[in-house]
Amino acid sequence: MHRRREFFCVLAIAFVFVMFFAEAKAGDMDVTFHGYFESNFVLRDQNGIQNGFMDHANGVQQRNTLKFDVDIDPKLSGGAFSVSKVHLTYRGAYDSIYDLRANKYGDIKDNMGASRFDYGKKDVKFENDLREVFIDFCYNGALGSAFFRPGRQLVSWGEASGNTTILDVINPKDQSYQSFFQMPDDVKIPIYMARLNYSLPAMKALALNFDFLWVPDIRPTQFGPLDSVFGQPKVGLQAPFVSTIYKSLAGRNVRQKVPTEEQEYGAKVTADIGERLSVSAAYFRDVNNDAGFVFVPASGTIYMTHNVQHVYGAYFSYNIAPLDLVIRGEIGRHTGEPISRNGVGSVPGGLATFAYKPVTRWAMYADKKYLVPFITDHERTSFSFEWIHEKINEWKGALLEKPEAAKAASKVRDLDIFSLNIGWSWYEGRIAPSIFGAYNPGRSGAGGGSGMIRPSVSWQISSHFYTSLGLQAFVGDKKSRYTYAMMIPTSDLTLKLGYQW
Repeated sequence: MHRRREFFCVLAIAFVFVMFFAEAKAGDMDVTFHGYFESNFVLRDQNGIQNGFMDHANGVQQRNTLKFDVDIDPKLSGGAFSVSKVHLTYRGAYDSIYDLRANKYGDIKDNMGASRFDYGKKDVKFENDLREVFIDFCYNGALGSAFFRPGRQLVSWGEASGNTTILDVINPKDQSYQSFFQMPDDVKIPIYMARLNYSLPAMKALALNFDFLWVPDIRPTQFGPLDSVFGQPKVGLQAPFVSTIYKSLAGRNVRQKVPTEEQEYGAKVTADIGERLSVSAAYFRDVNNDAGFVFVPASGTIYMTHNVQHVYGAYFSYNIAPLDLVIRGEIGRHTGEPISRNGVGSVPGGLATFAYKPVTRWAMYADKKYLVPFITDHERTSFSFEWIHEKINEWKGALLEKPEAAKAASKVRDLDIFSLNIGWSWYEGRIAPSIFGAYNPGRSGAGGGSGMIRPSVSWQISSHFYTSLGLQAFVGDKKSRYTYAMMIPTSDLTLKLGYQW
């Protein structure tokens, strides 16, 4: 069904393209083609590095990926209007681990489950996806500049680096095939939308830009396979990047209830003030990508529900040029996030394991380059520090304020995360090591601290061939109420080899 919809989208764009510019002057087209082929192997330690380094290791992925982009400049224009780009992105993949370890993953259902967004083994073993397809209709004249972009695409708002989501909520995440070591855009799901971007005519020391989105394509965060069969826990939820997070759902009928009839839309305004300061304010009407869980005892079914919420926020970036220091900040308020309360409370027909609560997050970032002689004598080392604070508003009323419920809840009202990323290069940038670490110090009554560490190194063997090696590990108190604690028994070591053009 998705492939058919993509075909009709391409056909519609082509029709508009021909009709709108039938009388425009055409020149020779420019076409660019670039992409990569990559083979990735992931070795997982099943009990975490706190209990011995890679002493219970098994292969959980051997994914071979072909991805390429095609950009066409058709050289079509009519006065101040033009078509500047037609863009296509394709990605195909085959994960041979499902054949190499058929004894482990052979019971996973091949086909999609009972819900529209369920994935089966075929969906995570193979990929054949026209990920992006859009066209830019542009204006550049006395009223400023603008582009209108309909199609399947990715849009990112905010300053967050991926440690958490503050304003970057437009495209849902794809967590069906790998959780770490991917480019941010590769773990997002492109969706169909219409985007209008407009910039006012240039003014002295001030530039204003407006971004408008309308999204009729409603999708949740993608996992797979989620659908299990009651009484047969080995049938579903065995895929290597699903069982880690949702292993407690094994043996249940899992169904997704996504309000696909809803619409998402939003707007952002950005002001560039001088050469150093940029500030933005944004609003987005969001169908929550993350789910709340409702358990219906009579049928043994667990429903994943997705509500409509409003996301408000702002962010800024300021470059302190004399110090070679960039300060960034971001704040966002989500009006209705599902907050886990471990089965406290009920709704008609089932047991809700969550309450919708407003959540406020803010973050501060500092990016600095500094020459560290014992790391490299020639190039400066990049340091990025991040402090994220999360607060669950209206704690009262969710039954979480009661001592027995608060003790059982899997989240705390106030949460802090501190992270540091250090990166440098050797041999004229051909070898690039980096170390990323994040830590949640914990709070009284919520368990001790937990965190993760991610050392990695990439090697640009030639202008086309590259390789990288990385480790993702979690440490700390397993009873800590943060996501890191749930992942402590897991450590992933990944090796990539690729060819790019």
